[in-house]
Amino acid sequence: MAKPNPLSLAAQVAESLKAPEKPKAAPLPTPGHELTPAKTSREGKRFLGYYVEPLRHEEIKQAALDEGIQIQELLRQAIDAWMDAHGAEAVAAVERRRARRAAR
Repeated sequence: MAKPNPLSLAAQVAESLKAPEKPKAAPLPTPGHELTPAKTSREGKRFLGYYVEPLRHEEIKQAALDEGIQIQELLRQAIDAWMDAHGAEAVAAVERRRARRAAR
């Protein structure tokens, strides 16, 4: 009588130990949003991000919670305020750099 292959026995044991896969249910569509894309707010925009220390992140997160807005909106408001205060100089500097590059 032939000996059973230990590798096939190991594969059978490993297969029997796996948890049975549950079929994933499709998410239920919300009324009125069956065919609309999920994130259209990103269309035509570019990502801008930076790293912060954990304590600073918690401060920003808490400020957004206090205002009842998302962190992204808080940062957008901060950048808008900075642009209001310094925007003319920033835009002029960008235009000067572009003109220097074009002249090369």
